[in-house]
Amino acid sequence: MTTQFPVSDGNATPESAPAVADPNKPLLEIRDLQISFTTGVGEVHAVRGANLTVYPGQNVAIVGESGSGKSTTAASIIDLLPGTGKVTGGSIMFDGRELVGAPRAETEALRGRAIGMVPQDPMSNLNPVWRIGTQVTEALKANGFKGSKAELRTRVADVLAEAGLPDAERRARQYPHEFSGGMRQRALIGIGLASRPQLLIADEPTSALDVTVQRQILDHLGDMTRDLGTAVLFITHDLGLAAERAEHLVVMFKGQVVESGPAQQILADPQHPYTKRLVASAPSLASRRIQTAHVSGQESAELHAHHLGEKPPASNEAVKVEHLTKVFQIRGARPGSSTDFTAVDDVSFTLGRGRTLALVGESGSGKSTAANMVLGLLEPTSGTVEFDGTDVSTLNPKQAFAFRRRIQPVFQNPYGSLDPMFSIYRSIEEPLKLHNVGSKKSREKRVRELLDMVSLPQSAMRRFPNELSGGQRQRIAIARALALKPEVVVLDEAVSALDVLVQAQILDLLDELQTDLGLSYLFITHDLAVVRQIADDVVVMQNGKVVEQATTDEVFDNPRQQYTRDLLEAIPGAHLVGNVAGG
Repeated sequence: MTTQFPVSDGNATPESAPAVADPNKPLLEIRDLQISFTTGVGEVHAVRGANLTVYPGQNVAIVGESGSGKSTTAASIIDLLPGTGKVTGGSIMFDGRELVGAPRAETEALRGRAIGMVPQDPMSNLNPVWRIGTQVTEALKANGFKGSKAELRTRVADVLAEAGLPDAERRARQYPHEFSGGMRQRALIGIGLASRPQLLIADEPTSALDVTVQRQILDHLGDMTRDLGTAVLFITHDLGLAAERAEHLVVMFKGQVVESGPAQQILADPQHPYTKRLVASAPSLASRRIQTAHVSGQESAELHAHHLGEKPPASNEAVKVEHLTKVFQIRGARPGSSTDFTAVDDVSFTLGRGRTLALVGESGSGKSTAANMVLGLLEPTSGTVEFDGTDVSTLNPKQAFAFRRRIQPVFQNPYGSLDPMFSIYRSIEEPLKLHNVGSKKSREKRVRELLDMVSLPQSAMRRFPNELSGGQRQRIAIARALALKPEVVVLDEAVSALDVLVQAQILDLLDELQTDLGLSYLFITHDLAVVRQIADDVVVMQNGKVVEQATTDEVFDNPRQQYTRDLLEAIPGAHLVGNVAGG
């Protein structure tokens, strides 16, 4: 029998919404779902017997680490499994209709009209050579819009305005590179909801965004879907974020649903060991647990994070930054014209030996520019960077080369910071060769030591980056940074691209290395939840300036500036403190 899906006329007004459905009848019902991929080593079972239900207007979150099967499950709903992926068993019922085995033309008719999609990376999912308005137009036409050209232009502007983009008509004429990350994500949300679907699949829609932007986007998404009566299937690796945004949680691990139930219940009393690990590792929840424990005076070793312990006094300076300023010249619209842009404006801070100082702020706050000047990768317009009491700008080339041995970086993207053509051995050995450290035999011994140090098997030496997971690659990046036995390590968003479980492992590793080696960390991040776990001192930056500077406890317990309070409020799970502490 051929299943016929309703086709939208595409002329929905902003006030229109999906037809009212029976709230007691499932909109989406997945039963015993099996998904496999054919590979060179045989069949890989990516999803094994998954079950989940979404009711009309309900928010359901699928939570799990990379490879758990959550995105694969979502892709199967709209018949968009990549490569050799195929559904090999089970049922996907949408609005009373079976999707497994349905003709492709009908599942294509379903996409966008009845089921919308907001993908993870806006830069990969927006065509860089098409204007934003053109891409919204294509989506509307593909989903059956029947109006005139004038009506289409009006609807495009409405879609962008509904998504929270000001001056929508002008924005429609711009290209993706002219949008910020948050604006690009808003455009994708607008496209996903343009045809008023009954269900919206949001696959890690804010994982690459600052916490304040993330909160704005998710608040707006919640308002839009609530007004439209759209159900949301939200996919994330952060249990704290999921619990804040969804009423029902589905926890996936190695292709199976290991726990399912009301969000508050799972947070307060997780049953499966994997769910317990997610609760323990979520940076948002860990931050709140630490804060609650500290305020209430608990002394539990489990809750007493390393930064609450004794550290060397800040007066023992490793790096001292004074009145640091960086001005860039931005090319103007007219040939030969330019304007000055002050990225870092009179910034001062001190990193104590053996301590961790976090530079915190949104994208564009100047924190990474300041870090690059500390590393000597950018020359300050004015101000000084002192390392071990010496102004680094006064170093001659030989001294500057020696200085680089003592301060090393770990960058954000473990996929981009390792040369794909270099073996792991060569990647770690490279700084040793560059600085003429030891013989070939001693360098190999050092590489083996470093792999042991970051808890990777020595057999990894002969492998290449594409053979490793994100967490393993970041461990390699850390090993390479430690090869020359530096005193200071600058970590620029070093865990922001990782799943929460891997993130927790890397933070634990950094803590152990700091204790064992006496390292000082300059930790660059936009996420105060992570700061609470690792940092001793915090410098909050906004628009190139320092707006607040104190110990981590002081910043969390008594933030003085509204901007800092906004950052703290933006941490997912802020209202879940009692549940987490009690759990």
